[in-house]
This record gives sequence, structure tokens and C-alpha cells, in this order.
Amino acid sequence: MRPTALLTLAVAFAAVLMTGGCSSKCPRPIVYDEATLKGIQQALSDLPLDSILRSVMHDYENERDDLRFCR
Repeated sequence: MRPTALLTLAVAFAAVLMTGGCSSKCPRPIVYDEATLKGIQQALSDLPLDSILRSVMHDYENERDDLRFCR
């Protein structure tokens, strides 16, 4: 990810935290079992390095991390 994009995400996240975080209706991330997580990792590893799905999955992972802070 480019430094500019990381800075933008950091600023946006800080703004959310300063305004009280998420609403009380935060979605909960789905919990995957270990076998599913290994299957996902293998499928990602099998993708070409320039696959758009790699980028989308990275965004999805960041979004899931953000949900953990939502209260």
C-alpha cells in the first residue's frame, strides 16, 4: 500500500475515534475456523501476484481489523 493511502486511512481512523467511534450497531466480523483460514490463505497464495483479488482481500482484512475497534 502506498504511504499516502496509509496516511489517509490513519487520519480517517483517528477521526472516527475522536468522534466517538462507530455507532452502537457495529457489524460483527464472521469468525472462521482454522481449516477455513488455511484454505483462504492457500487460495490467495495460488493467485498471480498482480491479481486484483489480492488487493481486494487486503482491503477486506483491514476492514475486519477496523470492525474489532467498533463498539
